[in-house]
Amino acid sequence: MDRSAEAHAALWYRRFGPPAEVLSLEQADRPARIPGRVRVQMTAAPINPSDLIPITGAYRHRVEPPQVAGYEGVGVIVEADDTHLLGRRALPLRGEGTWQTSVQVVPERLILVPDDISDDVAARAYINPLAALLMLERWPATDRRILLTGGGSSCARLLGAWALADGAREVVAVHRSPGHSAALAGLGFRPIAEDDLALPAIARGCDLVFDAVGGNVAASILPYMARGDFVSYGLLSGQPFGWRTDGVRIHRFHLRDGFESMADSVWRGWFDRLWPRLRVAPMPAVRRFPIEEWRAALAAFDEPGRSFKPLLEFGSE
Repeated sequence: MDRSAEAHAALWYRRFGPPAEVLSLEQADRPARIPGRVRVQMTAAPINPSDLIPITGAYRHRVEPPQVAGYEGVGVIVEADDTHLLGRRALPLRGEGTWQTSVQVVPERLILVPDDISDDVAARAYINPLAALLMLERWPATDRRILLTGGGSSCARLLGAWALADGAREVVAVHRSPGHSAALAGLGFRPIAEDDLALPAIARGCDLVFDAVGGNVAASILPYMARGDFVSYGLLSGQPFGWRTDGVRIHRFHLRDGFESMADSVWRGWFDRLWPRLRVAPMPAVRRFPIEEWRAALAAFDEPGRSFKPLLEFGSE
């Protein structure tokens, strides 16, 4: 692909459908910088379920094509009114899709990356770590027995590790692939398979559940809880579940709820609290794919029992 100074590559979806079928890597002239905005030359962007699910049309009430895919990533500031920003690494979030060679962002929302945070970590600092931080601030883990579904996911691992650091009595991690069991145990969690017949009894002894799966997994937990909080923050199964009101407080968490009315100072303050946790976070290794090899990156993302995070990487414009 031509990487001339004026070329710009982006992964678009112009209709809903399976990502491998509807995504298209398109090249065009580099858009002019919008006055007042900062241009970030992208370095790396991860592939998360939250990037792919909207492409399928599951959130069509909030997302409408055509769109450039991708919600997070890291890059280097190459154009800005404030010349002191040039050359700084940054997260260009809450605006354009990040699966493209450069992104423009309003400076008030720009998140600068500390020098001691690697690109591999910074590229993944938003969706999963921020969700984990905010959930644990809203539903503290201290002295509680916690159950996580989707235990092999990045967000669940962060939730569990940070919950133990915050004083949780126990973390039980429900997983689908047997390949995750040893890694989860190594983090100090109690691993249990989704189809383990002991799951309802274990759920009875837990008083805080973070559920990323929904469907049958949620149905095998929620009816058996005796007390506490059940937090639904994802629907990886694609299936809803029945809600109950007796004895258990049920909550829905979506990271981007309330973003439109949120003060920029609150947004930046979240990352001020997040960076110290990320310096010691249990994050999986990455496997990098040039943007031209996006199909291979999607195939890697779908590997059963995957123990790495696929990252798209970008060349210079």
